[in-house]
Amino acid sequence: MQKIPLNEYLEKHGTQATLAAALGVGQSAISQMARSGRVIEVVVHEDGRIEANEIRPIPARPRRSAA
Repeated sequence: MQKIPLNEYLEKHGTQATLAAALGVGQSAISQMARSGRVIEVVVHEDGRIEANEIRPIPARPRRSAA
């Protein structure tokens, strides 16, 4: 299993359209992910499956202060 940052994957392994087809999403979704600045890793499994995961801190949203 390889974990590759999204932008690095796109530079070295293919186009937004081919990654979108492998993930089952539209090319525009990949474009939005690439431009967003979010930390997204593409996981390439040994059997050839591809998935993408967003890496976020927990909790992802700041807590509201009690008023």
